[in-house]
Amino acid sequence: MAGLQSLPSELIELIFRFLGSIDDVHYLGRACQKTFSIIQRQALYVSIMRSVITQAPQHRYDLQLYKNPLPATWANQLPHASNDWECALVGATTPNSCAKTSCTQCLPDEVIYDILARYQGLQVLEDLWLERQVDASDFFSADESPDANALTLARGYQVVINRDEMYRDGELPARRSTTLGAAEHATLKPDQRARFYSAVTFVWFLNEIRWAFTNATFPTRFDVQRRILEACKEHFSAQTRTPLLDELDRYAMFRFLYHHLLPVYGTFLADQCVGELPFTFSTDFDKDFGFTSRLLQLFVTAAQTYFQPPDLIDLVIRSKASRYPPYAVVTLPGSTKTWQRPSQAFTFTHPPSRRRPFALYDYRPMTLFDPRCHRLISRRTATHLNLIARSSFHQTTHTVSPTVRMPMSPNHAYNMRDHAAEYFLEQVLVAFDMYANPDPELGDVRECFKKRWDDKLWEVWWWAGGEDKARAKMERWRKEEVRAG
Repeated sequence: MAGLQSLPSELIELIFRFLGSIDDVHYLGRACQKTFSIIQRQALYVSIMRSVITQAPQHRYDLQLYKNPLPATWANQLPHASNDWECALVGATTPNSCAKTSCTQCLPDEVIYDILARYQGLQVLEDLWLERQVDASDFFSADESPDANALTLARGYQVVINRDEMYRDGELPARRSTTLGAAEHATLKPDQRARFYSAVTFVWFLNEIRWAFTNATFPTRFDVQRRILEACKEHFSAQTRTPLLDELDRYAMFRFLYHHLLPVYGTFLADQCVGELPFTFSTDFDKDFGFTSRLLQLFVTAAQTYFQPPDLIDLVIRSKASRYPPYAVVTLPGSTKTWQRPSQAFTFTHPPSRRRPFALYDYRPMTLFDPRCHRLISRRTATHLNLIARSSFHQTTHTVSPTVRMPMSPNHAYNMRDHAAEYFLEQVLVAFDMYANPDPELGDVRECFKKRWDDKLWEVWWWAGGEDKARAKMERWRKEEVRAG
């Protein structure tokens, strides 16, 4: 390292500022004593990180995650009196108009520290991704059964849980033997890690929008929120450099977070009292499987809306801690529960006690199958599901979420759709159709993508090494679909 040590400190500082990632700064800082002395200076370290974060494309959504309420003059320009949630959302989705995006006003020191902590903390998700290769049988969603069959829904969930238990017992390998090169996929390269982080922060921010909409004061129509949402999507489109590759990464990340990690580790929250709804459900599907399936749909949908990636990391850690001796009872912090629920008006309160007619309420914990709770749970479940559907980020001027209605039969689940998953899927297909081969003899990309995606999802960081490679791979799927047909 004689050549590096012979450089003046000012030149080494410039080298730091033009590095491509936070990891590169730390790697270079540990290269020798001279580089380490530079990043040891706190003010200079923050300034270097400010330059790197501004230039690195994987951090383009970090500023949106740091929400600041708008000034009152901006808020008054909206056609109705905006509450704090709407003001913060407008501020987060508004493009930065400052010419010097790396100035201390646009990126103050506390924001830099927040981004650094987020970058390090989200690497837990990378470890979870690389821990085990998942396939189509390892995913579960609230619309698992197209015909709202409660039995099909319960069986689909049990398959996911059973496969996870088989893996932990050593009955399933961490990598599929049929996947070429899967054994070497033990870590992510710098460019893959950048894509991974960008996908996590994008999904996180869209989920923050949905969570914010559940807290918003809605007018009689959804016009204001829809305009905010469409402006946000336009801003995202302007920041996208590789449309198909980015959309594939985001869809894969969403499926992994909310269709795999959430159902698998959500069992930690199962079988609690009524007061913990909507963040609990019953695992006893043999007892009134229609009712338990609807509770499962409520849990998956509500947790998908109110749990952000850090909440999922917290859930995974607490779930793992409760599985090993001494099997400690680990509960979620009270502050976490408060922020996850949109309003106390939507909590599942206890009905009046029949044993104590003069008491207004009986606050003793009641099980999910208490007959006094069925009607209350049904009403509040419908309220929650419609609130979440109304707050979905897939909506546009021409697309509005339909109302979730009660099932006609007590043995049926809710006939509902996972709007978030459909949104990410449609974004992938739209990005592909922009430059797709127009040959009419090729297979329908929608059908072949749905058949192959869940089995290829885990490997997306490797087979989709770039925009052209991802497009070529999907075109090959279309050709193979024709040969198979």
